[in-house]
Amino acid sequence: MSERAFTPLAVEFVQFCFSRRAVGWPQLYDEMCYAASNKLFQGLGYEELREAGIDFTLGGLQRTARLATEVTRRMRAVPAAV
Repeated sequence: MSERAFTPLAVEFVQFCFSRRAVGWPQLYDEMCYAASNKLFQGLGYEELREAGIDFTLGGLQRTARLATEVTRRMRAVPAAV
């Protein structure tokens, strides 16, 4: 599944979490849960993020992991701006 199949908000959320803590899956999942529970990204919590395509449940975890993997792979490939 291409990253384009995910909502821009979902992609931005993963980018935000990865920028805060550049770790791989499943540690990134922990950061994503922390950000959602504290509404650190644009004031959005679990429900709002679920509506944007980030599903923290066991049933949605595979899709969320796929999104996180694609986004972080792309972010690691781009050199950081100096």
